[in-house]
Amino acid sequence: MVGKFSEREVHQFVLAHGLEALVKDCPQFDVELSEEQANEALDGDEEDFALWRIIKARALGKLERIHNSVRYGTFVGSNVKLPTDHTTPMELDLLGLHEDGHFVLELKVDRAAERNAFSELFAYSNYIAGIFALSGHKDITNVLVAGLDNKITKQAFLYDLLIADRDIVVYLPAFADGTLESLQLDLFLPSDEDFRHFTNELLSHDAMACVVISFEDMNGWFDSEESEGGSLNDWTRMHLAALSGYAAQLMEAERLHGFCFIRKPWKSIPRYYRNSLFVCALNPFRIAQPQPAEAILSQLKEEDRGAFREYAEMAFDGRLIRLAQRAVEDCLTHHHSAEVETAYWGAIVTDMQEVVFTHNFGFRPTGMMREAYVAHLNAIYARNASGEGWTEDVSLLKSNEVNNWMRAWMFMESCGFKDGGEPTEDEDDDASDDV
Repeated sequence: MVGKFSEREVHQFVLAHGLEALVKDCPQFDVELSEEQANEALDGDEEDFALWRIIKARALGKLERIHNSVRYGTFVGSNVKLPTDHTTPMELDLLGLHEDGHFVLELKVDRAAERNAFSELFAYSNYIAGIFALSGHKDITNVLVAGLDNKITKQAFLYDLLIADRDIVVYLPAFADGTLESLQLDLFLPSDEDFRHFTNELLSHDAMACVVISFEDMNGWFDSEESEGGSLNDWTRMHLAALSGYAAQLMEAERLHGFCFIRKPWKSIPRYYRNSLFVCALNPFRIAQPQPAEAILSQLKEEDRGAFREYAEMAFDGRLIRLAQRAVEDCLTHHHSAEVETAYWGAIVTDMQEVVFTHNFGFRPTGMMREAYVAHLNAIYARNASGEGWTEDVSLLKSNEVNNWMRAWMFMESCGFKDGGEPTEDEDDDASDDV
C-alpha cells in the first residue's frame, strides 16, 4: 500500500501533520509491563524462557519511554543537508526535538530502499552527535518509518535495540482506506520469538569467552590471610574489588556483554598464584546463526569457510586478553607481574574447585548481562514487596545482590543460561602471555 505514494508525498504529509497526529496509541504497554508479568519470569514451568521474559520487559520499557517522548516531539528541519567531503551532501529527512533531546527521522516507502535504511539513519545520527563533543550513541534518538518487509532490516533493528543498546524506534506506515490522508504510524514491537532468539540463544555458558589473569599477593594491600570464620581481610576484598570494578568500566566502554570478578583460593588450597581476575564476555563469533552464515559461507572457498569464524573468534579472545592486561597495569603496581590464560567457562562454572573452595567476590555484570541480571533481581524484590507467594532471602540494599557472585551464579543456572557442550581439544588449549 505504501508503494502507491512517492517518498516526497509521504514526507510532506508527515511534516505537515506532525507525529502527534499520526502516531497511534500502543495498548500493549498497559499489560506487558505489569509486575505480574515480570514475576512470571520467576515462576511457572517455562524455566527455559525466564530470561527472555526479563529481557522483553526491559526492552518494552525502553520502547515505551522513547515512544511516549518522540510522538510529542516537533520537527525543526526538513531535508537537512549535511555537508561531507563529497560533492553531494547527505540529506536528512526530518530533524526534531523532544523531551529527551534531538531525534532524527528516516523515511523509506520503497521496499528496495529499505535495505539501506539503518546505515543512512545512523550516519545522520552520528553526524548530529559529532557536532557536540563527547556526545554518544544514546544522546540522539533514531526514528525509522518503514515497512520492515526485509528480514535483514528487522534483524538490524533488533540488534541495535537489544545488543548495541541504541535509542531507536520503528513505525510501520498504514493507510486505513488506501488514501494518503488515512496514514497512521504503528509502533513496531518485537515478537516473543524475537526475544527468545536474542536471549536464550545468546546467553549461554558455551558462548562465553573467559580470560583469567593471575598474580601474587601484595603485602600490606591484599593477602591470603583468613579470619577464624574463613573470611578474607576487609582491605584485601576492598583493593581487589576495585580492580574488578575498573575492569568492568573497561568492558562497558567497549560494549561487552558479560561480567568480571575476583577469585582467591582458600588459604588451605595450594596455588602458585593467589589472586585471579576473571573477565568473561559473550563471544558473538561462537553463535553465528546457521541460515545467514550459510548464505555467506557458500560463496567462499571451502578451505576458507572454517577460518571465517575461527579468526574472528580468536581475535575476540585477544581483545579480552588485552583488556585484562590493561586492568592490571592500570590498577596494580607499575609493571606488576601477572600471567594470563583463556579458560572454558562452561567447565569453570560447574567445577567444585572453582565454585566452592574459593573466595569469589567483586562480581560486576556489564551490558545485556547487567540488564538481565538487575531486572531479575528487581522482579524478586517486587514479589517480596507484594507479599504474595513465597519470599526470597535478599539483602535490604540491592547493590549487595547486584555484586554478589553466588547470587549471579544461581541466576545463570536457573534463568535460561544454557550449559555448553564439552570443548574440543583445540578449544581446550590455553593461551598464555605475560603482562
